[in-house]
Amino acid sequence: EISKITDGIGADLTIDAAGFRATCEDAVWCARRGGRMVQVGLPIGGQSPQVPMGLVAGREIEIVGSHGCAAEDMPAILSLVAQGRLDPKKLVEKEVSLEEGARAIMDMDRGSPLGMTVVTSFGKNGSSRL
Repeated sequence: EISKITDGIGADLTIDAAGFRATCEDAVWCARRGGRMVQVGLPIGGQSPQVPMGLVAGREIEIVGSHGCAAEDMPAILSLVAQGRLDPKKLVEKEVSLEEGARAIMDMDRGSPLGMTVVTSFGKNGSSRL
């Protein structure tokens, strides 16, 4: 699909935020010559991706790992939120209690949510909420 959309060139930037074997591999295959692939999602399920290193070298694709953002980027990000240009709620798949959050972390070996899981309830029976 990316090849079709870009007339066979590929994407300047691809991001794997899910951490699945297939999404990592697809992100590499979709990058254009001289493009960049960013791995944000943590690998899950004990399935290591088969990164086609010949393709990476041949297309001169830059692979970058990221697990968050630099502190100096936060003012610009918060400004986008304040302007209504970035809606962080679209990144949240579900809200859970502290107890459910601990289980969600342990369950990451079997699967990963497509969005973020956010702990919003901290007290017993959800008595303290964000």
